[in-house]
Amino acid sequence: MKKYAFRFVLLTLAVLVLTACGAQAEEPTTVSASQPPMLIAEGSLQPVNMLGQAFSMPGQVAEVLVADGEVVTQGQVLARLNGSPETQTALARAQQEVLAAQQALDGLATAAELNLAQANLAVLDAQEALDAAVEAYDAENSERNQAAIDLAQAQVNHAQDVQAQLESGAGVDPDQLAAAEARLASANAALTSAQAASEALELKASMAGTVVDLTLQAGEWVAAAQPVITLADLSAWVVKTDNLTEIEVVGVEIGQQVKVVFDALPELTLNGEVTHINTRYEEKRGDVTYTVTVAISQPDPAMRWGMTAAVQFVP
Repeated sequence: MKKYAFRFVLLTLAVLVLTACGAQAEEPTTVSASQPPMLIAEGSLQPVNMLGQAFSMPGQVAEVLVADGEVVTQGQVLARLNGSPETQTALARAQQEVLAAQQALDGLATAAELNLAQANLAVLDAQEALDAAVEAYDAENSERNQAAIDLAQAQVNHAQDVQAQLESGAGVDPDQLAAAEARLASANAALTSAQAASEALELKASMAGTVVDLTLQAGEWVAAAQPVITLADLSAWVVKTDNLTEIEVVGVEIGQQVKVVFDALPELTLNGEVTHINTRYEEKRGDVTYTVTVAISQPDPAMRWGMTAAVQFVP
């Protein structure tokens, strides 16, 4: 039936061409022998863009949040999988560890002023202890008092080293700061991983469009990367014809104007423009063919996805 309808559309276009020629028959015209023949191909009406939506992990569908024919926005949640308790537990633990690591890092900054004050006091105390040891040695030159001086000097040196470290780190021990920052970085990485595992349970729209061919239902098991919902951009339409041979396609170019007539709407003639010519060829019935895409300039509400059309390429 589709072939008969296509022939009827071809006949209609031919009649229109002959009628136009007859209307001008009164004026003598010269027809060039090199005038290219009229090229007409069969095509199919399709939305300008469509994408299959798939989960990134396998699982059982918990709920479907959209209906067939519903218009959705990019990023909108379309469906969810059942999550395991381990996934939720890992997310909660990661969130707690990030909080604890951040608090520890904040605590170092809060204690910076106190750390400096304590370090300064420790240096003063150590110096006083050294002075006392020196006085004791002056009063009694003994090995014990000399050992006391050596110990006090070592304590002074240590206190001064700690003071210098804290002063260079604005009151924070550089080693403690590095350890706290590393802990926070590790916690954030674990949280990112846990969040990704949790978000993988949600199927989000990768583009704005209309839900079509929805068969997904709660309780169904799905595989990873298996399209379960199709989104189509129905704001614009194109006609794709895949039966232009290698001999015919050389007469077609990007930007070329076309006339489109649908089998189901023979009284309607629409204007279009060639927007794409496939570089890769196909072999059909022994012929080398190329797919050509035509954008419809003024869509009609009566048009439906999949309608067969006759595409006349205007020379």
